Amino acid sequence: MADWDEIKRLAADFQKAQLSTGLQRLSERNCIEIVRLLIEKGLIDVIYTNDGKEYLTQDHLKQEVKDELYVRGGRVNLIELARVLNVDFGKIEYTAKRLVEKDPNLHLLLGQLIETSYLQRVASEINQKLVQYGEIHIGQLTTTYDLPTDFILNKIVLGNLHKVIFAKQDPTNAHIFFTQSYIARNKAKIRGALAAITKPTPISVILNLTDVPARILYMSLNEMSSLGSVTVQSPAGQYIPHVYQRMQAQWVKDYFKQNGHIMYETVTKLGVSDVRSFVQAQLPDEKLVQLKNCIIGNRLIDQVKDSMDMCVTSNSYLDISTILPSSLSDDNIEEILTHILTPTIRKQTYVFGMVVLTVNFMDECVKGCLELVNEHAKRAVESGSYQKYIAEKSMKHQEVDHGVMEEEKADKREERRKKASTGKGGGGAQGRETKTKSTKKHARGTRGNVSDSDDGGEIQTNASNKKGGKDPHIELITAKEIAKVVEKTLEPEGLEMLAKDVANHYFPILSKQALVKAHELYEQSLQKNNQNRRQTHASIQEKLNTLYNDIRLYEKGLKLFPADVQGQLLKYLLKTFGTDACNELCLYVASECNLNTNFNAPLTTEQRTKIANDSAPEYRSHLQTLCKALSASETVEDFLDKTEKTMQACSMMLKKIDKKKDRNLILCHKHGLLEQLTNCTDPALVLHLAVLIIFTISTQTMLHASGRHVSAILTFLQTVLSTDDSKVFNNYHDLVLKLLSTESSTTEEAKANAEDITKQLGELTPVVKNIAGNFKKAGVTPVE
Repeated sequence: MADWDEIKRLAADFQKAQLSTGLQRLSERNCIEIVRLLIEKGLIDVIYTNDGKEYLTQDHLKQEVKDELYVRGGRVNLIELARVLNVDFGKIEYTAKRLVEKDPNLHLLLGQLIETSYLQRVASEINQKLVQYGEIHIGQLTTTYDLPTDFILNKIVLGNLHKVIFAKQDPTNAHIFFTQSYIARNKAKIRGALAAITKPTPISVILNLTDVPARILYMSLNEMSSLGSVTVQSPAGQYIPHVYQRMQAQWVKDYFKQNGHIMYETVTKLGVSDVRSFVQAQLPDEKLVQLKNCIIGNRLIDQVKDSMDMCVTSNSYLDISTILPSSLSDDNIEEILTHILTPTIRKQTYVFGMVVLTVNFMDECVKGCLELVNEHAKRAVESGSYQKYIAEKSMKHQEVDHGVMEEEKADKREERRKKASTGKGGGGAQGRETKTKSTKKHARGTRGNVSDSDDGGEIQTNASNKKGGKDPHIELITAKEIAKVVEKTLEPEGLEMLAKDVANHYFPILSKQALVKAHELYEQSLQKNNQNRRQTHASIQEKLNTLYNDIRLYEKGLKLFPADVQGQLLKYLLKTFGTDACNELCLYVASECNLNTNFNAPLTTEQRTKIANDSAPEYRSHLQTLCKALSASETVEDFLDKTEKTMQACSMMLKKIDKKKDRNLILCHKHGLLEQLTNCTDPALVLHLAVLIIFTISTQTMLHASGRHVSAILTFLQTVLSTDDSKVFNNYHDLVLKLLSTESSTTEEAKANAEDITKQLGELTPVVKNIAGNFKKAGVTPVE
């Protein structure tokens, strides 16, 4: 209070000084400095005007804002207020916010200060508009009063509803309000219009006649549902009076009860758009089947099903048109059949138009054709027509394959020429050319095309030698011949008009049977002539794989010997197993190329060479190389490589090497030798088997050797046999040689020596067998 008293005193002095004479008055500058000093000391709080020439207190500014709000009718823009009062907008906004916080009757909205009295006046104006127009939309008020929609709805309309504004809010649209009298007036118009309508009428027509809003019309239609219904609540919908619907429903029920079906077109003429739903609604207890252009009842379906079951049971036929209404079209009958013919019935019947024939009935009709098929097939084979057809087809395939190969070669030559001319992509003089091998596909027993002809009983073959011509075909039986046989069976039943359809249906089947029968007869004839020289591809491939694997395993054993012995063992191996493999491949190629291989004994070198020279180009080079390698190969690898290439040319696969199977084979080989040794009594063979057994056990490899190689094998085994065992084997070996030399002599002395040697060998044989049978691996000789 002391500060305030001092301020008052200074103000009085200031006024006194201003009114005093010129000697005692303060200048404007002095006044400004005094005010600034008071503001700095916090003794006064004033607000500058925008031009800085005047000062206002905060209370005075609040009062001026209130006065201006009152003058402007309770709504003022803060920007306009700042311009009028000549005060900064921020100060005006701050003052307005403080006023709104203290006074609940004030609202600050979108930069405008609004008083409650203004809102009451707006509410009164809205009510006047409602009285005048009957309804009003909040969107229109937003445009009129330049206020937000939510503010007008919540603060003005809903806040004064049933107080200042007497109206009802639309339940479907909260932004629409209307008076009760307005709704009653429009409902009266709508009720009168609906009561006068006796047929389906578009909603748009009703809207034009009554001139009522569509929203009120739809709301009224729901309340007046006793008069009629609406298809769609839109101007495109239709209003259907109940009296018209009752007439439609009764007509549909009567028609369906009388006929068991109803056509879509008939119901559409009554003015029904969704026929399916309408009929289903009028006949809820009926099981209906929806077809393309009609609806049929379950009664008709059951009637046809019963007739169909009887037809299948009796193995006869059924004419559907005799048990269905005549108004149904052929398409309708086909649709009915699709519903009736279950997968089980389909397997037992065929449908020809309106007639259903069972499979058994049709089989009986064509049973007489089977004899005709066998007769024609036999005639074709006996006359050579079928063989000619097979040959022409084979030639056609060869021509096609040759043409494809020629085109590929021409394309490759053209491609190389382009690369050489452009010099890009690795072409030109420095380009590298890669040759690829094409594998020829052999045609095996493909069928010719079957064509329908009216020439009875004739067997025709046709082949085109030109590139791109038709494939050769053979016709063993014709549809006309089948129709003649079938017609005799169908004629008593009055179904002779179906003979051609049945014949066309069975024509592919019987033609195929005729071709199969002809091929069977042809194969039988070939089998009789070639059964001794033909072998299956799979069995030959398996045999060659076994020979290949044996040669590979025997190679490991012979590599343990010196070079001179290796050469002898290699020749013996190729002479035996190698010759067997080469003979098998030669016989296979000869069979594939239809060469004469009727040889009684194993193939000789000349026979193998002749087969190789006469074989097809894809076999010739490989087979010739293999035949030369049989006598000229210096290593087993060389022979096996040529064997593998020849097998590939013959489309034979070589199995992969399996070390586990190799060990099993070696073990089986050892047990086989032991079994032979146990049952053997010939001293020479006992020695041969014994050394092979000991070699296999000591080296874990197999050896293929003849009796003349026993000495070399014994020499090799000196390192693995004990001294005593070695002496026994050497002694046994010497005795065997002596016995063999004495057998060629016929003198008495030689015979006596032979008996003595045989006795000694008889004593040593159990010992040799025991050593071989009980020999165990003491060490393993390294195998390369």
